[in-house]
Amino acid sequence: MRLERSFFVHLGLLVVAALFAVLAWTRDDKASALAVADVTVWTGRADDVERITFEGKSKTVVLEAKTDKEGRYFVGSTERKTTPPADKPKDPHQPPGDDAQEDEPPAEPTVKTTTFVSVAAGNKLAEAIAPLKALRAIGRIADDRAAEFGLAEPEGTLTVKLRGAERKLVLGGATPGGADRYARDEATGEVYAIKGDIYRDLDTAESRLLERDLHEWKDVDLARARVIAGDKRREVVRSGDEGKKFWADPASPEQNDETVGNWMSKLDRLRPTEYVAAAPEQKEVVARVEYAGRAGDIGFVELVKGPPGASGKPDYFLVTERTRLYGKVPVSVAEQVEQDVGAVVK
Repeated sequence: MRLERSFFVHLGLLVVAALFAVLAWTRDDKASALAVADVTVWTGRADDVERITFEGKSKTVVLEAKTDKEGRYFVGSTERKTTPPADKPKDPHQPPGDDAQEDEPPAEPTVKTTTFVSVAAGNKLAEAIAPLKALRAIGRIADDRAAEFGLAEPEGTLTVKLRGAERKLVLGGATPGGADRYARDEATGEVYAIKGDIYRDLDTAESRLLERDLHEWKDVDLARARVIAGDKRREVVRSGDEGKKFWADPASPEQNDETVGNWMSKLDRLRPTEYVAAAPEQKEVVARVEYAGRAGDIGFVELVKGPPGASGKPDYFLVTERTRLYGKVPVSVAEQVEQDVGAVVK
């Protein structure tokens, strides 16, 4: 009997000890998670970001913050340097001893500049860097350990202008697993592990940050539109049940006008592949559509044709209330829109 009581006493003590261990372990994990989430490299707000600059090994990216009645957006530019191969294949017809080819100076690097607009992705990047939160703090490291973190030959430098003050971050190598990056705050010398998306967005800014959405509003917000081509114009309305919307003439709103619908769909498929800093010279307006919701105007799209480009055909450009700048669009689809507009505003 005494032995049985002793067994249950020890069993009870074991259960209590295990319970306290679990509670302590969970508390330590929560504290650790909070500590990681609270590592702040620098403070600030996304709206404080005035300019973002990334200087890499062969590229420079600059994003300037802008604000208009539609909201906040960024105009970006990238400069990429491409250096031709140093060694040219030797001409088999070169006479022996003729070193003329070897005496040629090395070719100068070529620089390609790209302009782009960034709305959603640009604002998301600004939110990621102001305030800048680190995944964890490494601390200061000795110079002989810089190579361990990719900081002996860094990938580039990120400079953020916040309300007139600049903060700099040197971006190093990838963390184990490759998803994130080591970085050193130039003001304090502290090294951190930060989210890798910041580096990836800037390293391929002309593709990852480029704005492709024509509008912020959705199809369900549409009530009517005005199509303008030259001195002709036509009003159309959005009709149909939810999920089966169609364009119609105001005189017969219940009848689907497939000609208008097909043309509108082609226009909506146009997406900028690159932007230009200034409006194309000698542009000719192909068509302009002004959209309205139940409460009034909500946006527009304007398709223009510029002078012949490198292909010998005219380039086409598109601008909307969201893109702000003219963006070059695929010629094949733009030509179809131009060819069919006459059937819409006849």
